[in-house]
Amino acid sequence: MKIVIGSRGSQLAMWQTHHIKALLEQAHPGLEIEIRKITTRGDAIQDIPLPKIGDKGLFTAEIEAELLADNIQLAVHSLKDLPTTLPDGLVYGGSPPRADARDALISLKWHSIEDIPDNGTIATGSLRRKAAILNLKPGMQFTDLRGNIDTRLRKLKENGWDGIIMAAAALERLEMAGEIAAYLDPNCFVPSVSQGAIGLEVNASRRDVLELLTAIVDEETVQACKAERAFGRKLEGGCSVPLGAWARQEGDQLKLTGFVSNYAGTHQIRESLTGSPEEAEVLGEKLAGRFISLGAKELLGS
Repeated sequence: MKIVIGSRGSQLAMWQTHHIKALLEQAHPGLEIEIRKITTRGDAIQDIPLPKIGDKGLFTAEIEAELLADNIQLAVHSLKDLPTTLPDGLVYGGSPPRADARDALISLKWHSIEDIPDNGTIATGSLRRKAAILNLKPGMQFTDLRGNIDTRLRKLKENGWDGIIMAAAALERLEMAGEIAAYLDPNCFVPSVSQGAIGLEVNASRRDVLELLTAIVDEETVQACKAERAFGRKLEGGCSVPLGAWARQEGDQLKLTGFVSNYAGTHQIRESLTGSPEEAEVLGEKLAGRFISLGAKELLGS
């Protein structure tokens, strides 16, 4: 059997895709796998901050079109880039074990967010990260930042910013964890939905491909990500709003922490709920319902 895996062409995307390829080849000796790089709209537009472009399918639409046409049989994404509502005919096929879900500070000057002067400058394009930092330090200044990891690190050095914020998992996967000045507490800096997880997307008609994936997906990761994605879906939140969700196993229960803020970081909701891992999506929807009752949708619009 042969399958074609489609992915973005960035260094991180290729690491993730080759990781999935290796897992599948180990689980299914004799399986033939080809990798195809696909350029997405988000890759093509580099000079506009992501929230201004809009995040619906920004890094996935072109890949999904190839899946629907059966030109590729498996798509590998950073799961946080995959919209919580998928096109008809496509399904989330699960994830291998999740890497670190936390945000990380990279700085040549400071060892923590708290150390940075109140009028310091942080480079990040994430509205969630900005809101969380502003709640802690209302005077902080921000500049937008895009590009691959090497580009971001180079810009940090060239511009003399106080720091940049990135996903810890990306740096760890590319063996750049030594660049991290501090890991940010996920209870305070609640991660993006599914941050640190690789998302596998499949054409629903390809039951044979879904069957192949059962050998490499991690149920604990899938349950956590389903809870987070259900939370984001009910609140209609993507990377264009200050929203985060972080689920993790505690004993035999699944604990989900949600985060919503206004853009200025002055009004925030941060609540947790615990439930059965087998009802992960119900847990996510239940916590989102509580957030709605507390005014979350109004905050996301302000």
